[in-house]
Amino acid sequence: MLIGIAGKTGAGKNAAASILERWGWRTLDLDETAHWVLDEASELIEKEFGPGLVNDEGKVKRDELGARVFGQPQLLHKLEALSYPLIEKKTLEWYEEDATSPAAIHAVNLHKTALPKHCKAILWIDADWRIRRKRVILRDGKTWRQLKGRFKVQHGLNPKLFPANAEIYRIRNTGNLNTLEQKLAETLRRLE
Repeated sequence: MLIGIAGKTGAGKNAAASILERWGWRTLDLDETAHWVLDEASELIEKEFGPGLVNDEGKVKRDELGARVFGQPQLLHKLEALSYPLIEKKTLEWYEEDATSPAAIHAVNLHKTALPKHCKAILWIDADWRIRRKRVILRDGKTWRQLKGRFKVQHGLNPKLFPANAEIYRIRNTGNLNTLEQKLAETLRRLE
């Protein structure tokens, strides 16, 4: 079984994935997969988005790439069109390595890929923006001023962005890890 975990920054996607790992699930962070994919496609990235985006080790300078494409819808769409198919391919290869074991993939922008159609269900992890803000400030060591843009971009992010036939389970993560663990267990029982 493959499930997707989605939600806004700071909602608890990584925490949910960590709990599933403790329970023996395989998990894949699609943000990390995206980093790997970008590095693998570094020559193409530099060709499509201009020079100076790859360091001496052949790794994409993600901050500089982000600065170049975010706020430029056409460039962002171009980057997504280039990277999402590669992320999808890598993710499905990872899943097929052991398709008999329960697995979960997680990302903020999971809905923008074709991966939800491969998932039995999507777990939408949700929390109030004030809770998410506090978590992200503590986790990332950044100020609210530094994070405002990320929160603003994700304002319209919600479970309705997934395909109509996606089975979505909303999990409110406003408490502690024990509460999240209980809610995950209840949701997974409903999936059996």
